[in-house]
Amino acid sequence: MAAPRKPLTYSGMVDARERVAGRVAYTINMDLPNMLQARLLRSTVPHGRIARLDVSRARRVPGVAAVLTGEDVLQRPDVFPTFGPVLRDQPILAVGKVRYAGEPVVAVAAEDLDIAQEALDLVEVEYEELPGVFDPLAALAEGAPLVHDTPPRSGQTAADLIIHTRPGTNLCNHFKLRRGDVERGFAGADFVFEDTFSSPALQHVSLETHACVAQVESGRITVWATSQTPHMLRGQLAEIFKLPISRVRVIVPTLGGGYGGKTYATFEPIVVLLAQAARRPVKLHLTREEEFVTITKHAAVVRMKTGVKQDGTLVARQASLFFNTGAYAHIGPRVIKNGGYASGGAYAIPNVWVDSYAVYTNTPPAGAFRGFGISQSAWANETQIDLLAERLGMDPYALRMKNLLGDGQTFATGQVVEDCHFRELLAEAAGRIGWDWKAEPVREGGRVRAKGLACIIKGTLTPSTSTASVKLNEDGSLNVLTSSVEMGQGLKTALAVLAAEQLDLPVHQVLVSEVDTDLTPYDQGTVASRSTHAMGEAVALAMGQVRAQLLQHAADLLEASPDDLEIVQGTVRVKGAPERALDYGQVVRQTRRGNLLGSGTYASRGGLDPETGQGIASVHFHQGVGAAEVEVDLETGQVKVLRYHGGIYAGRVINPAQAELQTEGSIAFGLGQALFEEMVFENGRLQNGNLADYMIPSMEDLPRPSLFVLEHPEANEIHGIGETALPAVMPAIGNAIYRATGVRVTDLPITPEKILRGLAVLREA
Repeated sequence: MAAPRKPLTYSGMVDARERVAGRVAYTINMDLPNMLQARLLRSTVPHGRIARLDVSRARRVPGVAAVLTGEDVLQRPDVFPTFGPVLRDQPILAVGKVRYAGEPVVAVAAEDLDIAQEALDLVEVEYEELPGVFDPLAALAEGAPLVHDTPPRSGQTAADLIIHTRPGTNLCNHFKLRRGDVERGFAGADFVFEDTFSSPALQHVSLETHACVAQVESGRITVWATSQTPHMLRGQLAEIFKLPISRVRVIVPTLGGGYGGKTYATFEPIVVLLAQAARRPVKLHLTREEEFVTITKHAAVVRMKTGVKQDGTLVARQASLFFNTGAYAHIGPRVIKNGGYASGGAYAIPNVWVDSYAVYTNTPPAGAFRGFGISQSAWANETQIDLLAERLGMDPYALRMKNLLGDGQTFATGQVVEDCHFRELLAEAAGRIGWDWKAEPVREGGRVRAKGLACIIKGTLTPSTSTASVKLNEDGSLNVLTSSVEMGQGLKTALAVLAAEQLDLPVHQVLVSEVDTDLTPYDQGTVASRSTHAMGEAVALAMGQVRAQLLQHAADLLEASPDDLEIVQGTVRVKGAPERALDYGQVVRQTRRGNLLGSGTYASRGGLDPETGQGIASVHFHQGVGAAEVEVDLETGQVKVLRYHGGIYAGRVINPAQAELQTEGSIAFGLGQALFEEMVFENGRLQNGNLADYMIPSMEDLPRPSLFVLEHPEANEIHGIGETALPAVMPAIGNAIYRATGVRVTDLPITPEKILRGLAVLREA
């Protein structure tokens, strides 16, 4: 049979017109007949017993349809009162005590938001405040107050997760990696250096905040949700409400951004409970302030000990990573695995010993965040690489080049890596900014300029599964049914291109579905930069089935062998006789098939040993570099990023415009994290939970980035790019600031105050 045509590239967006016209159907705009509005009363203390809770006055407010407490949930034998994607440790509503400031305590559904708020204002609640723990290191200390008094319930979870808990402590999970003989490696090193690095909790700040609409009819639950993992959410709701999965339906329109913050269930069970109690549809749309206490990025402390030879050869690495997972585990057990195995960086280090911990504290739950544990690890690793170079009197570029992984070498997990392009990417980055290690910082008045580099490695979710169905219609158009979520990254376009190229169709003749778990097949989740690769493979397999059917049916109609046919621009024709041809619609109609159906499943293999962390960490590795030139005002400590180059390896690029935009977006995220983003807590209470006080970058903060999206299309493998450029940004900027000022900041963000304090110390020395 004829092979698929040459791969397509496409620079548009299939949903561009809807976006520009404002016709995208976001969940926040959902409106059902007779729908109620919900609001939540949240805890005002980070840790405390609920001494008194009286909702009687709230229930009497006219227009209130339902008021629920944690005790009400406990009275439901048909409901599991706790949930979570790994450990079932999070109550739907607080029961007995609260574990962080902002935890939902009471839920109200009413005719409108004003009535719901009036009812919440009448709730009487008193707390007996308890000692709390807010820092992961303090939380692991002997005698620290316990966030959870009893071990959490466990349940079914993803295949890649490794669980090591320690009852009676605040340890949520422990990931271990052991390769080689680290003590022998240190003994054979010429130098051993130890450093500590930290990064704060952050907020995702998706333009669309979390929203959910729930409807319960005839024992069936239907939710419209802002979810990156619709089938996971469906499974969680089925487990919570003790229903077969077939009785739960999750519908996900396009998301207004996710970045990992919309990955697993958070408040959706509350909305379902309210809909059950009120016997009417209920909508809950979080305010921006509520977003800050719903899910965050893990704050982390990383201790890194590295042995190195005089010539710069890295011989041993021991890392201890402490991730603050907040009051509940959420997906922290996977985040620490990703950050843990990446703590050796993109380098061939023969001896590696890693302990990565998820630690309970009395702060809001932390979960997936763009980069998924890699950013915290890369900040430490790539900052220490520059520190090592300085201590050795060596060019940081040369030190990296000497140790970077190459094809056939072994990663920290024991996995042999292929298709490595780190050196190519780093050489390009150094050239783009004119890297010269021996060049002195450029001083002009009270300002100084210098440059910095960084190089990172990132995995993708492995093992994982994606399934797609396709339908070739009687007019020759094509439907692609998938549960991968469009959230601004251009996924619908990418999948449409991958389907269209198999049949040489115009992209506009392909329609990619929205997600409806009753209709669209299983996908593990739109996470970890996996979807174009994983779901794209599933779509290609499904299209292969349709293509084979199309050729076979056309062969019967044209009285030819399938091997003598070719597919060209929507037609099947006999090679060398273009007049003997049928368009796709003719084939479908004349065979009276109605449509041609295909399905495909992509299932990657892998996994790590629970005791050694050895095995297949990722089906392939995402590779990225960063190079920054900064200008620092020595009077104010203000930093301006003059130039930034982001380089990534993409394998095959499907949509060049989207590839560049995704890379630019990652750079913008990283710049904010490098220079000013942080959630500030005081005794467990968030001090800057709004966009007036929590600073994110504006267009004025961003340099015009230089981009290098390296493509090797002959490999015909797509590497995810949604996160790859991000983790390198913070260390590249930090390294540039140090070269400019001599001030080494090891705790993010690198604020003017920290720079000025460092300059003052240097002046006194």
